[in-house]
Amino acid sequence: MQKNHHYKRCLRALTITAALAMPVASLAESYMVVQGGKLNLRKEPSLEAAVLGQFPTGTWMTVHEETGNWSKVTVDGQNGYVMSKYLTEQASPGTLYVRTNTGAGLNLRSEPSEKGSILTSSKPGTAVKVLSRGKDWHKVQLGDLTGYMASRYLVAAAPGGSGSDESAQTRQGTVKNPGANQVLLLRETASIQARVLGNYRNGTPVTITGEEGDFYKVTVAGKKGYMMKKFIAVKEEAFRPFTAKLVNPNGNKIVNFRKAPGLSAPILKELPVGMEITVTEMGDVWCKVTADGAEGYVSRYFFQKIK
Repeated sequence: MQKNHHYKRCLRALTITAALAMPVASLAESYMVVQGGKLNLRKEPSLEAAVLGQFPTGTWMTVHEETGNWSKVTVDGQNGYVMSKYLTEQASPGTLYVRTNTGAGLNLRSEPSEKGSILTSSKPGTAVKVLSRGKDWHKVQLGDLTGYMASRYLVAAAPGGSGSDESAQTRQGTVKNPGANQVLLLRETASIQARVLGNYRNGTPVTITGEEGDFYKVTVAGKKGYMMKKFIAVKEEAFRPFTAKLVNPNGNKIVNFRKAPGLSAPILKELPVGMEITVTEMGDVWCKVTADGAEGYVSRYFFQKIK
């Protein structure tokens, strides 16, 4: 019996030693996204441990630390372990545009959850740089800020810029600095930290082709870049109706043609993608159009100007 106790004590000592020998990397809490199919969340860092749940590609997980080939995570309120090789930080980068349909801004949050603190808000048409795509949230960069936005409100720009303000007519403006001897900088991206492409004095004409946060996307003296909105005087011009083609950045084959502006307005009919319409009035989100001889409204994110 005494020998048996001694054996058990030795076995426990060996187990503890082995556990201590396993490399553990403490991390600052971070967020990683699942890749490669459904991933098992296990109770312990072992393939023999009980499975607590399965999570598909695109699921965001809070990573607390790495233990060998495993990561200790929290997901959907559960704590457990997943294999680290199935988590990633970078996937499918690119540019997407904010589209909320209601005209309300889209919040940039500190974590991929409604519980994340709001870092800023961006109005429809704003372009964001995608760093990593998830199922419900995308990690994005907006100016100098990095955070998370709900993926259902981010769409790809169709050819011609239908995902941004370039789907409307371009506008003209002039540089208007506070001081007569000051110059306005043209920057490579919509950030005061971005590389300077040129500088321009008061009265310099600019063509405005889009918006991004506090910046206009412009063409000036043959160069394209970004200038701060508050230093540009926009020339108001009379709106002229134009012909546009229906598109759907979400991949659907139809676009809703509504009786009035708003998602709650009755749908007059479903119009096929590719159909030509005449835009008679432009709004921030909803535009008055003529289609099939009838008047109604279409969201500005579902058409592109063709002439």
